[in-house]
Amino acid sequence: MRSKIHFQQNLLLSEQALVNAMRILVLCHEFPPIGGGAAAVCAALSAEYRALDNEVVVITMGSDGVPRQEQIDGCEIHRVDCGRRRREMASPWEGLVWANRAWKMVNQLHSRKPFDAVHAHFIMPAGIVAHRLKRQAGVPYIITPHGSDVPGYNRERLKLAHVVARPWWRRICATADRVVCPSASLLHLMQKSLRHFDGHVIPNGFVPGRFLHLKKQKRILLCSRLIERKGFQYFLEAIRDLDLPEWEVDIVGDGPMLPRLTELANRCRVPVHLHGWINNDDPRLAEFYGRASIFAFPSEWENFSIALLEAMSAGCAVITTGISGNPEAIGGTGLLVQPRDVIALREAVQALVAVPDRCVELGRLARARVLDKFDWGVLGREYTDMLSIIQVNG
Repeated sequence: MRSKIHFQQNLLLSEQALVNAMRILVLCHEFPPIGGGAAAVCAALSAEYRALDNEVVVITMGSDGVPRQEQIDGCEIHRVDCGRRRREMASPWEGLVWANRAWKMVNQLHSRKPFDAVHAHFIMPAGIVAHRLKRQAGVPYIITPHGSDVPGYNRERLKLAHVVARPWWRRICATADRVVCPSASLLHLMQKSLRHFDGHVIPNGFVPGRFLHLKKQKRILLCSRLIERKGFQYFLEAIRDLDLPEWEVDIVGDGPMLPRLTELANRCRVPVHLHGWINNDDPRLAEFYGRASIFAFPSEWENFSIALLEAMSAGCAVITTGISGNPEAIGGTGLLVQPRDVIALREAVQALVAVPDRCVELGRLARARVLDKFDWGVLGREYTDMLSIIQVNG
């Protein structure tokens, strides 16, 4: 099986394809302020499509207090209500309800003014809608999986859902004109579930200047959904007995692990502050990243973490696990430990706290890597070229 890493290197037809602007439908059940890293990816790519003079329509999930329809960065945003209860994640049932209702909206919008191509984020539920539009109207689509939609990615949830939906899941992938993974590790995981699968890799990107490098303080930041797989519990166990004068820990996020993390935080000698859910566009989040000297991300499995890119762009020294997409994101600009390794986490924290200049240098290298490798302006062009080609070929 031959993987195509960095689609742009193999794109020989792009100059012929990029002639006319397209009407692009973007499907994702996550879009700011709802969801996590995938929401940020969807929003950034949609803005890049629009910046390249394409017409962009985004259909996503609704939530209480969020406008049902609005214009963001020139994109037309439609939010479909499906009774979503939690902003940080949706249940499989909510996803199916959304797919059914989103299809009705897609059908109406396509009848009024046809779409040229579709970009579906997540194989399911967005791929359900994209697959149906192609089957009924011949509109080509690409899919970007984000992790939880790939069998074997989540240890703590969605196992039964993947078993039940597997035939449907395989059909959606087989019908897609392209499947684009943000990391080589996720591509390899997909290859375990699909025979003769030949996908592409385009890494997640970042908008330069989104998180500024502020004056650093003696603060360690952890930011993500609070689920077991993220491993925040192991970090708190690692620092529980450490004496780190003047240092404090900030945890941003919400999820089912909150009670357990609160209990562990109360046992730590270092002050630990749990701030709850903060929207990605909230200035407070940028401040947390900007003032943190260290960013800890002890996840047991990851696709291509937006949280890591945010921390790197803010000049944080990163401690993360050497698994899946994390090494692809940070390169050699941070410290890598094994998942669940409390001792290694403790030693990594001690090593950075003991040598402040090393924190500064790793943060500088991390920020330079983000600016050099993961600019959405470049990566958005790769995706746009791909959509142009499948439109022409379709």
